[in-house]
Amino acid sequence: MQNKSTLSFYGGADSVTGANFLLSSGDARILIDCGLFQGGASLEGQNYEPFPYDPSFIPTLLITHAHIDHIGRIPKLVHDGFRGEIISTEATRALSVHLLHDALELLERDAAGRGIVPLYTAEDLARAESLWRGVPYETPLALQAGITARFLDAGHILGSAMIEFSRAGKKFVATGDLGNDASDLVEHTTKIEDANFLVIESVYGDKEHGDVSGRRKELEGIIEDTLARGGTLLIPAFSTERTQDLIYEIRTLMREKRVPSVPVFVDSPLASRITEVFLSCPSYFKKEIRDRLEKGENIFAFDELTFTSSLEESKNIVNREGPKIIIAGSGMSNGGRVLAHEKTYLKDPRSTLLIVGYQSAGSLGRRLLEGEKTVEIFGEKVKVRAKVVALYAYSAHRDSSGLLDFISHTANTLEKVFVVMGEPKAAAFLTQRVRDYLGKAAFSPKKGESVEIDF
Repeated sequence: MQNKSTLSFYGGADSVTGANFLLSSGDARILIDCGLFQGGASLEGQNYEPFPYDPSFIPTLLITHAHIDHIGRIPKLVHDGFRGEIISTEATRALSVHLLHDALELLERDAAGRGIVPLYTAEDLARAESLWRGVPYETPLALQAGITARFLDAGHILGSAMIEFSRAGKKFVATGDLGNDASDLVEHTTKIEDANFLVIESVYGDKEHGDVSGRRKELEGIIEDTLARGGTLLIPAFSTERTQDLIYEIRTLMREKRVPSVPVFVDSPLASRITEVFLSCPSYFKKEIRDRLEKGENIFAFDELTFTSSLEESKNIVNREGPKIIIAGSGMSNGGRVLAHEKTYLKDPRSTLLIVGYQSAGSLGRRLLEGEKTVEIFGEKVKVRAKVVALYAYSAHRDSSGLLDFISHTANTLEKVFVVMGEPKAAAFLTQRVRDYLGKAAFSPKKGESVEIDF
């Protein structure tokens, strides 16, 4: 008898964020990711809505990686009755603990300002941690209804994984987010060649990054150009992976004397903690990096680098005369310490704001990238005189061609492709490319939609 399953898209459809998918087969229930909706009041309001399923009837939650749009509602799930098992790679679990504690502080502050109850509590987060276990890549997991699963390296951030489900000779793969194979730190994305059903991200489903192999040379040019003008290079960066990639790249450029030696500040307490977690998970790095770590090298330390922890240290960065480089959160300029620096340096025609990652619609980063000449920061109108440039080769996501190439390796076995985790335009574009170039049945599901698959 042929197995049948239902795949439901409760987040990450019609949107980049809020990843939340449910695989059901008979009485079996397997949840994939439980992320926070981000990107404006209308989207973020969905975080407070009840889950469209009973969390107490979900025995297993599998997590692809530690970004908050994939983990941010896990404590709420627990608050609402989930008592099952949470499973991810060990690195994802270690990173998620820090990222969720940081998110809790922000949610509590936001809730206090709005006079509402926070999305979840410290007790919910502690219970989530107690339910969570980490496993290495490719460890077989026996789930319900004869379904087995394993995590495969997605190459996106440290510990990121695709989830491969198998049953009765059929395979279903949920990609999470896929790396662009340009990082010096993490391995390339594992090739999938025998999937029957695929749920794939589309953050850059309609965009190209250009030549990612030359990204260090491009970064070198941007640094040299900014410092030659006597300016500050300001980089809004996510605390996980992007910041560590940049630290490693700038360290390499300065050690090889390819750029001038100037002060480099990582102005993010969270990024500092995340960097320590990276160093505590050596098995998840590329072999070359693992070997260097085992020999005692700290790949995230060099004389020019300072991690600033206190607010006073952050404020004092501006008093450091002369050219400098500042990496600060948040990556979309929608909060965090980068805002104070943007208020200072966007006015300076000698300086450069470097965008290195995805910017959601409506975010300050997106508006700056689109050319706004006056922005409001902390109630002050700020004239944008600094150079604003983008270097998407540092994105941790595959571009449109990279996504299509990934799918092509398993095209011979594919029955259906579901394109998710992208803005509607990006998801629709990739969906059409899969149909046109690979001749495969591809769909861009709507939020709340359920489909039946022969799995």
